[in-house]
Amino acid sequence: MRHLKLRGQLGVPTFHRMAMLRNLLLSLLKYERIQTTIARAKQLQRFADPMIELGKRNDLSAIRQVRETVHDKDAFQKLFQVYGPRFKDRHGGYTRIFKLGVRHGDAAQMSLIEILPAPGKENEPRIIQTKRPETEEEKTKALETKKAKKEAKKQDKHLKKQESKAQAETRKAKQKQDVAHSHVSQGRKTDKGTGRTRATKKGLS
Repeated sequence: MRHLKLRGQLGVPTFHRMAMLRNLLLSLLKYERIQTTIARAKQLQRFADPMIELGKRNDLSAIRQVRETVHDKDAFQKLFQVYGPRFKDRHGGYTRIFKLGVRHGDAAQMSLIEILPAPGKENEPRIIQTKRPETEEEKTKALETKKAKKEAKKQDKHLKKQESKAQAETRKAKQKQDVAHSHVSQGRKTDKGTGRTRATKKGLS
């Protein structure tokens, strides 16, 4: 019986799902860690571990099988030159997943999936944080950069406001001109008269 056939389809057609998993795999092999939803990360884990197993073999058959899926040169070389030697003494479990929280907007459960580092470095920080300014010179430079960005944003806002005001004035003048032309063409009374000739008033034309 066809039980559990809906597992791991990710709500997309097969060709779309396979293309998405290939792209995720390329990013994972190149950068060693990526952020994605927990559902995609679990499917990527099932997709990436066999590829790393082929990278450990490093024979002609494995190279041909990997080349059918991995089309990026850097990811392909890194699979056989970096991950293969790294996991030569490990049997399975080459990736791990960490939950990060929910995504703003659709509240999807986000996760961080990464390839295990070299033995002895598994407890190092997973997310590299940006360096905060420590010296007085760096603090001053960071403050000046922040102030310059704020001033540029303020100037841009002022220019946009002036541009919007000019567009409104142009639109208002054009509308006034159109109204005056409409009054003249339809014979309505304006400050210049009705706009009709004497013959028109008498009904001669």
